[in-house]
Amino acid sequence: METDLRHLKTTMKMDVLRCKTEAGVRKELAVFCLVYNLVRVVMLTAARRQHVSDVTRLSFADTLHWMRHARPGDRLPAIMLVPYRPHRAEPRCRKRRPKEYDLMNKPRDELRKRLKNQRKAA
Repeated sequence: METDLRHLKTTMKMDVLRCKTEAGVRKELAVFCLVYNLVRVVMLTAARRQHVSDVTRLSFADTLHWMRHARPGDRLPAIMLVPYRPHRAEPRCRKRRPKEYDLMNKPRDELRKRLKNQRKAA
């Protein structure tokens, strides 16, 4: 289950929702779920064609990439197989540090005014 949530949040870039209203967020979540299920159906089809018994061995990211760039009528290619690695655990941390800038927690106009005042004072 955690892997599936990671695919929704990271691979499909759902970690930040863009809508501002409750109805918009609901629609956005529904579309993400629809796309996720479509990718899983394509993975199931590819697994049957490639004679792979465990669908989770197919790469979700590779399947999503093919779906984004496929044209109508394109044949389903062989989807990359993920190596079997039992008992593998990866730490949840970021490799790169975030930038040294402050978070934008005030309106942009207010921040621009403050920046102009700092330039005048300097």
